[in-house]
Amino acid sequence: MEDSRRRTNAFYLPEEMRDSKIAPQQVMSAPRPGFGTVYIHKGRDLHRRIVWVAKWVDEMPDGQSAGVEEFEGTRDEVLRWARSRPAALLVVPVEREPYWVPAPENDDEIDL
Repeated sequence: MEDSRRRTNAFYLPEEMRDSKIAPQQVMSAPRPGFGTVYIHKGRDLHRRIVWVAKWVDEMPDGQSAGVEEFEGTRDEVLRWARSRPAALLVVPVEREPYWVPAPENDDEIDL
């Protein structure tokens, strides 16, 4: 397993880098409570079926993400998850600008 994490056969790298370890995958932290936006929308799963998706994105003022959480499932599961996040804003898509608007308080009014 250790050899698969090494660049021993990377002939295109400079000699001094060929035996160095490959950096681990970047880990994204969780969003900060009271910050960020939860986006509720429809998407497709790996089998191309339409599913409901919610994504909580905590963005810094410079545009970088401080944290991301994502959840997909049925309409009720996604709305329950989205409402349980302590985000600053909960939004749903619309066809015209501004393209994202605050979600209604009543879940029955959310129909994507």
